[in-house]
Formats: sequence, C-alpha cells, structure tokens
Amino acid sequence: MPRDIPLQGARNVRDLGGLYNRAGQPLRTHRFIRADSLESLHAMDVIRLLDYGVRVDIDLRGLRERRQWGDALSRISEIEYAPIALLDGLEAHLDALPASLGALYVAALQYCQSGFLEIFRQMLAQPDACVLFHCSAGKDRTGMVAALLLSLAGVPDAEIVSDYVQSAANLSQTLEQLSVQNAPELRHLLGAEPEHMILFLDQLRQRYDGAMGYLTLIGLQPAEIAALRASMFD
Repeated sequence: MPRDIPLQGARNVRDLGGLYNRAGQPLRTHRFIRADSLESLHAMDVIRLLDYGVRVDIDLRGLRERRQWGDALSRISEIEYAPIALLDGLEAHLDALPASLGALYVAALQYCQSGFLEIFRQMLAQPDACVLFHCSAGKDRTGMVAALLLSLAGVPDAEIVSDYVQSAANLSQTLEQLSVQNAPELRHLLGAEPEHMILFLDQLRQRYDGAMGYLTLIGLQPAEIAALRASMFD
C-alpha cells in the first residue's frame, strides 16, 4: 500500500498507516502523517491535505525556524496549528556536536522530555483526528516522534528503520545540496543512515524499557498510553 503523499511543495510526506505490527495488525491510515517543512505548499497541496483529513498540524521546529520559514497550514482555519519546539534547550546540555545523529537522538530522549510529553498530549487531545507532525527535513525530530509512535504500536524495528531511511531517498537532492553548503564538521548530521535509528531504538529499550516505559517516565498515565496506542488501530 503506497504511504507517500505526493505534494508539489513538500517532498517527505507519508502516512504511518499501512505498516503492520508484530501481531499482524495494520496501523490505521489518516491518523498520523509525518512531513518535512510546509512553507512552500501550493494551494492544491493544502486542499489535498484537507481532503486527506488533516486537522492538526504539530510543528516541531524552533521559534527562529518558524519565523523565518513559516508554515502554510498555520493559516488554515480548519486546521489546529500547534507549534512545539521539541529540541529547545538541548544545546545547553551538550558540550559539543554529537558524534552522530544517533547520539543526538539519544540525547534528545534524555533532555527533551517536556517537549515529547507536550507532543503526545496534543495527539491525545484529538484521538480521532488526522494529525500531521513535521520539522524542517522531516527526518530527525519528526523521525524520533514517528519511531516512538511506531514502537508503541508494536511495529518491528526493521520496519521503523526502513521508514526512517525512506527520508534519505525522498530528500536525496536536498541533502546533497545541504552537504555542499555546510561545513565539513556538520555533514555527518545530514543523512538518514540506518545505524542512527538502530541506536535510538536500542537505547530506548536499554535505558527506558521501550516506548511504553519512556512515555510513562515523561508523565503519561497508563490509560493515556493505552488510548494513544488504540488510536492507531481501527
């Protein structure tokens, strides 16, 4: 089943629905959509997302990013716009650039718990709505949130990693341009190699006893976690 949602003004948009968990249950479509930056959406893109059912837009970017690039869905009255700067404050806890994207993701699990909690509470507030969440490239902040949702749903690690790596294919031209434009010491943070998500999932299990343990730690109640998981299935 095709999961990508082709748009003219965004390249990395896909439904989490259509994947299967370990019990063979398909995840519900039109519930959670991951995306990259939405500032360049065409009018027909907006109509397509509305027709698809999107009613909540969680913007994971920081304030400076939002001010500089904007979000086309933030001006649509039918869509609730929820800016939540997931990585705010992370830099204060880091002495240097992480050695890898995987290390950055693991640090985010430790230091960005309030942001993750706000995101999942926003998702819980509308359990029947189609929720789109995005950052700039749709691979790092978006990738972590998607991985937590998929892991909670019981999707096998191999499928979660495959979903993560898909961003590199969708953004190949963009990532190549960024690699040329950025300093060499930053280029290792531009890809979406499988080992980064493998490390994230391994540490999620080892440090927090998996997605359910992590969501409990950051403040969700067992009934809320159960409701979030149930909302991903028909």
